[in-house]
Amino acid sequence: MPDNEATKKQLSASKLQTLWLNFCKFITKVFYRNIEIQGLENIPENGAVLLCANHVSALADAVIIQAVIPRVVHPIVRHGLFDKRLLRPVLNVLQAVPIYRQQDVPRGSQFNKDAFSKCYEMFANQEVMLIFPEGQSHDDPHLHNIKSGASRMALGAKEHNITPSVIPIGINFSQRGKFRSSVFISIGEPIELENKNNDSSAQHVRHVTQTIQTSLENVTLNVEDWEEFNFLKRVERFFAMRHAHYRKRNLAQRFYAWKALNKAYQELREFDPDLMKRVNVHLYQFERICRRCGVRDYHLTIQYRPLLILRFILRSVFLVTIILPFGIWGLLTSGIPFYLTRLLSTAFIKNLNQFDTTKMALGFSLFVITWAIQVVFVFSISDSFTALAYFLSLIAGSLSTLILIRQREATWDNIRVFFAFAKRKKLRLYLEYKRKEIEKELAKIVKQTRRKQARAN
Repeated sequence: MPDNEATKKQLSASKLQTLWLNFCKFITKVFYRNIEIQGLENIPENGAVLLCANHVSALADAVIIQAVIPRVVHPIVRHGLFDKRLLRPVLNVLQAVPIYRQQDVPRGSQFNKDAFSKCYEMFANQEVMLIFPEGQSHDDPHLHNIKSGASRMALGAKEHNITPSVIPIGINFSQRGKFRSSVFISIGEPIELENKNNDSSAQHVRHVTQTIQTSLENVTLNVEDWEEFNFLKRVERFFAMRHAHYRKRNLAQRFYAWKALNKAYQELREFDPDLMKRVNVHLYQFERICRRCGVRDYHLTIQYRPLLILRFILRSVFLVTIILPFGIWGLLTSGIPFYLTRLLSTAFIKNLNQFDTTKMALGFSLFVITWAIQVVFVFSISDSFTALAYFLSLIAGSLSTLILIRQREATWDNIRVFFAFAKRKKLRLYLEYKRKEIEKELAKIVKQTRRKQARAN
């Protein structure tokens, strides 16, 4: 009997874990417009795995990673999260392992011995563990110095005759905290744990810690501050817009373009800081002129041919005749939880790294409650078929509202700019001239970077 009960509990836990995995996939598809993954083949289908990820968005980081990893992920979390009543059941189902930080619990290292033993046990069962080596979530656009916990855990497992695959994961947000933004997940190759130099235990821990640090830096952007990050995004977008390819570029292309620009920026800032300042000022002035004229940079790449105009008219008619009625229905039935989420999240959020987590939790809770009340009411006055149809209409209405919100501003801008260029033909020529001036400065930067690299080689 005890064996049967244990088997039942194990099956129940497995079902709940699978439910959690599917929930993470659902919530991330709703909250983010696009999640792109590179390097998923580096995650083994079987065997012990230790995932090491950067930590920039509180609990949302773990949800995103679970959504993209097809295996159940068991997080290693600070012990304080087990004190949260709503989180504790989820953490227990996921078999999360509590870690005691020295700044929180003076004698935490004693408790961590049990935590490490639990991790070794799970590695022996071929499980996937997730750790955030930075120690805590933060608001900076660069990786913090990581702690030694991940390396000590991986090397400790080897001493127990278990060799987990230690894999770095970079979580890179296009615009953190914004609903329907994008996320690029870069998964690096497994990290080497062999002690080829026969270093002492302490030296080997430091070496592996540094290796994990470097591996995480390779899969994350790492800029000094948000001002610099925004500058890199603007320059990359400016380059891409010259050939009207920005919307076709995937997140991986943008990420590696940002990394290349960041490297060039760091080198040239020391070599010719005045040039970088001039480019920043001229780019800002160009963007300000565009804003005053109501023109977005991609409008300068559009060639208003008859076929393009016809496609735009047909698309606009489809939005107005088909999507708009559903969108109005979605606004009427789901507008309250949507705006309450925005209002309450602004009131509750203290730091930028809490935006995504708070909005996910509030949005999911408010929508579930609001929709449940409506469906139950419809069921009480009709039948189950009508209630199901009503529920499906809620989903269709919400999706239509999202489409309208996304397309409304772009559609209106395209109409306005089309007539503005038709009335003031010199406006487009002037903006194209200003853009070419910036292109010359950017081309100069590229040449200087290449010369510097040639001299270094």
